[in-house]
Amino acid sequence: METMKKYFGARIKEIRESRGLNQEQLAEIVNMESRHISRIETGKSFTTLENIDKIAKALNVDINTLFAFQHKKDKNILITEIDNYLEKANDEQIELAYKLIQVVFN
Repeated sequence: METMKKYFGARIKEIRESRGLNQEQLAEIVNMESRHISRIETGKSFTTLENIDKIAKALNVDINTLFAFQHKKDKNILITEIDNYLEKANDEQIELAYKLIQVVFN
């Protein structure tokens, strides 16, 4: 449940920021305290279905969009999946992957 709350909160933050809103602005639109928005976004708190509906409307998305965080995966799962790709890769693909990793971390 804790992971789901964190992903849900991160998704709200992701959408809110893409809309150019800060927490205070979203809180004002949905008639909540910015402190509560912050706690939701950090996964420290969850909220009611009524507030979820208000947040979705304020962000101009369907409720299901707020729960569309399947693309988010645990670090260990990602490392395992990357390792699986590399195990199947040929030399050229591994070299390309290495160069991409260098670009990301430099």
